[in-house]
Amino acid sequence: MALLDLTNVRAGYGTGPDILADVSLEIEEGRTYCIIGPNGAGKSTLLKTISGVIPPREGEIVFDGVSIGALRPDQILSEGVCFVPQDRTLFPEMTVRENLVMGAYLVRDRKLIDERTQFVFDLFPQLAERSSQMAQTMSGGEQQMLAMARALMIKPRLMMIDEPSLGLAPQISDTIFGTIGRLATDLGITVLLIEQNVKKGIEVSDWVFVLDLGSKRFEGPADTILDDPRIRDLYLGKLAGATQKGGEGTE
Repeated sequence: MALLDLTNVRAGYGTGPDILADVSLEIEEGRTYCIIGPNGAGKSTLLKTISGVIPPREGEIVFDGVSIGALRPDQILSEGVCFVPQDRTLFPEMTVRENLVMGAYLVRDRKLIDERTQFVFDLFPQLAERSSQMAQTMSGGEQQMLAMARALMIKPRLMMIDEPSLGLAPQISDTIFGTIGRLATDLGITVLLIEQNVKKGIEVSDWVFVLDLGSKRFEGPADTILDDPRIRDLYLGKLAGATQKGGEGTE
């Protein structure tokens, strides 16, 4: 049985049109998955729907045998599904350590919180060095590390990460991806990743889903997906369309 199973999921914002159209996918435990596709494909909307930020309009979302489509975000989080969004949503006027403690708000055992804090400090030594520093004074790369570390405080079974390298320098980005690569292999955490740098995202993944216009177009092993001619057609087609419209993007 898949850890996460989506069947014919439709979702959108407010009273607007569907952004996701009949999306079905299966996520197996202990693997890393990357979602790719052109701008406007519905990638971020998919993660928001799984995490409960956006309720699905139709379809079913099942996590470890439990239907979570009608649950609130905090209830989904308590099931072991965490979401690290693009904007990182840190508490800017709190220290690194305080942000980590806030990430563990579902944990009542103080000793366990301390143990998990030390665990993420071992995983991100730079955060240990800045434990008393205000989050708003940190670099973009350090803030991304803190966002991921805070998510790890609940010891999730599924960690969804949206655009972790956005706005980061290449060297910092490499560090972030090195950590993402360890989540499944070393820690047994299943990862569902969206990444603008397609090559980087695929390099740390086992399997890839390709979305376009709110639908899953195809999927395949990470080590062969870039050789699929449909990838070239998908991206080049979008670029050509944008050029004809005067260079405008699709989002």
